[in-house]
Amino acid sequence: MTLVENLQSKNITVKPKRGKPPKAELKRLYPVVNEMFDEITQAVNLGYAWSCIGAEVIDRMEKSGMDVRFIREWHVEDIYKHIRRDRELRGLLDDE
Repeated sequence: MTLVENLQSKNITVKPKRGKPPKAELKRLYPVVNEMFDEITQAVNLGYAWSCIGAEVIDRMEKSGMDVRFIREWHVEDIYKHIRRDRELRGLLDDE
């Protein structure tokens, strides 16, 4: 019996997904973080907290007229780390 079959046989209710932003929201965030990559890197190297960095990025997006209802500070961090990893793999980052 698989894990899902076992859970279904016990009549365990499935919890609804909450707080997960639509993919379209994160697709709009990616180019913003990519464009601000150097600024974000500088802020990270200076020791600013991700909550502050993320809030500033979201604030800039909001001021430019973008809808930021489902975007949170940690999404900025996640996308930044994804872009950084991608750039490291491609050899596009300077050694620090």
